[in-house]
Formats: sequence, structure tokens, C-alpha cells
Amino acid sequence: MRSPVRSCLLVCLTLAASVANAQTKLDQSQTMNLLPMGGFYQTGLAQSFQTSADMIAGAGIQLWPRAEESGPVTIALWDALPTQGGTKLAEGTSKGTPDLWVDVFWSPVTAVANKTYYLTLSSDTEIFIVGGMTDNYSKGMAYANDYTAFAQYDYTFRTFSAPRPVIDAPPPAVPEPASVAMLLAGLGVLSLARRRKTAQAAPAPAYDTSKPINYGMMSWL
Repeated sequence: MRSPVRSCLLVCLTLAASVANAQTKLDQSQTMNLLPMGGFYQTGLAQSFQTSADMIAGAGIQLWPRAEESGPVTIALWDALPTQGGTKLAEGTSKGTPDLWVDVFWSPVTAVANKTYYLTLSSDTEIFIVGGMTDNYSKGMAYANDYTAFAQYDYTFRTFSAPRPVIDAPPPAVPEPASVAMLLAGLGVLSLARRRKTAQAAPAPAYDTSKPINYGMMSWL
């Protein structure tokens, strides 16, 4: 029997994942999946694409249904192929299951619309990626065997975009304790100086002429 604590944890994780991906939307997609195009036993698997968004938040590929095992699949986003001096911009790993899409998500990466980016694909399990061979996606191509280009081929893939985050005004800085102490000391000095100035400027008490003068010993005059 599943414990209440574990059930609550699973619900929280599911809700968190839903919230994290709620803001993403499909950007690029190539859905032709007739043939097994590349196997993870090969090196240098990649797919190029041109984004139409200014933030890339994730990507996915579809796997061949006739595999006998599942395993982790890693998809990385690059600004150029690794063999061409590219820089890895983001990376994600998720469990790959035959005949299903495997999607990964990362913190949104700033992108340039209509620029070519690359998805590198890797896994320790011998699963094939499906795809098409009639240039179904005109904005990119498939790569295999140490990133050799196959212009008429494309893996079955998709990418996700995300809205640009709203940057709020920074919160006011919290003063350091030493600064607070100096401020209080300064206020104390100003208060003391004001009191002294007020005391010096105070007028002498007025003399009441309606009262008789007490001359003490000279009252006999």
C-alpha cells in the first residue's frame, strides 16, 4: 500500500512538472515517421532546424516501435555542430520508450528567429530514431556518423518555445548594519544640535510689572 506521504509527493511532482511546461508551446515540428533513420549505436546524431521564436525551452524526438528496451535519451541544443566549433546552449535527459515521443525541457534559452540551431541526440540504449527521407522539413536536415549531413533526410522531431520572462524592478537594497548604525548616529547628532540651537534662541522670561517688588532688607524705604 502506498504511503500518504509518498502519494502526496508524487502529486506535488506531477503538478510541478505541469506548471513548468504549461507555458511552453510547439515551435518546429517534423512528423514524418516512416523509417528508422538513425540508431544510438551511431556517433554524431543531430538534427538542424530554424526556430521562429526568441526563446527555446525544449525538444523531442520519436523512437522506432520495434525496439526491445527503454533507456535515458539526451537531447542537447547547440548553436553549431560540435565538430564546427559549436557551443552547447542547453541539455536535457528523459526516459525513451519505443514508439513514443521523448521530450526534454530546460530553462528557456534566448534564440534568434530564423537562425539555424542543432539538436544532438544520444543514448546508451540501442534504440532507433524514426524519420522521413523526402526532405519533409525544409529548414534543416539529419546528421549521422560523426555529424555527416544527409540533406534529404530528417528525424521525427519537435521543438518548444517559451514566452520571454517579465523582468520586474529590482527590490530595494537592504542597508548593511554598519550603514544603519552610521545613519542612526548621524540622526542623533542632528537632533542634539537642533536642541542646543533651540535652547540658545529661547527668549528671556517676560517680567510682570503688576507684581510688587520684594526688596527684602530694603523694604523700609
